[in-house]
Amino acid sequence: MSDVKNIELDDWFAGQALTGILSNSHYPPQSSGEPFDQYAARVTDTAYRIADAMIKHGRRRKKESKGSPYDSWSATTVK
Repeated sequence: MSDVKNIELDDWFAGQALTGILSNSHYPPQSSGEPFDQYAARVTDTAYRIADAMIKHGRRRKKESKGSPYDSWSATTVK
């Protein structure tokens, strides 16, 4: 997607989590009576919860490391 210039970090992480969720055969699939919109909301909610946890953990690590050179990823936007 070369036309995407900036993406919020939580959206990036959520997309990565979503890829993992959908490729995991152990994640609960869409049940036979579940509408697709409900299933999609459940899956994306899970992906964003994972993304939020990743951001929160990254901020905590940054505070603990106080300037480690490995913390430069914590910018709010991926370019």
